[in-house]
Amino acid sequence: MLKKTTSLTLALSGLVMLVTSIVLYFSPAGQVGHFCPWSFWHLSRHHWGALHLNSGLLFCLAMIVHVWLNFRLLAAYVKRQKKGRPAIAVSLILTLYVCVGGYFELSPMGEFLDFARSFKMASIQKYGSPPYGTAARYPALHIARYMGWDPQKSREQLSQNSIILAAPDQSLWDLAQKNHTSIGRLLDIMCTHGDKGDLK
Repeated sequence: MLKKTTSLTLALSGLVMLVTSIVLYFSPAGQVGHFCPWSFWHLSRHHWGALHLNSGLLFCLAMIVHVWLNFRLLAAYVKRQKKGRPAIAVSLILTLYVCVGGYFELSPMGEFLDFARSFKMASIQKYGSPPYGTAARYPALHIARYMGWDPQKSREQLSQNSIILAAPDQSLWDLAQKNHTSIGRLLDIMCTHGDKGDLK
């Protein structure tokens, strides 16, 4: 019973990790994903990240139990099966190459990472970059004060750009949704330091 449960848990949690890994690979950059309106299957990037982390923990726990239940068989396989040693060596070398290669961006991991970066940069250009991850939940004028901008001038600049601030405590997220624009563009408009980019 325990062996069957462990094997099934490994398989199912591994499947969840596979799906969440693919979704997170194509999702917006981490700091952007926490405040932009992006979602997939009605789940935000935060929720996908939580699923990935929790399924990973479950997978690791099931793997430890699996190794414990089959330790004698694994040890015997390594000691007695000479034919299995090349397979073990190849798996170790392959794992080491992927891990080290990912750090030094060797091929094909380098191309894989570059491809992912292109999606992350596109999300930053589309949504802008927040001052901090949960900024979208806070009132727009509070964010202006946090950034060192004059809240009154920020409000005037929003009005000049046809952005309607319904209430002083209206959040950035709600302000962007109600005015059909991105939070990045709102922050660009609200900036009172004079040196603004164009985040449309």
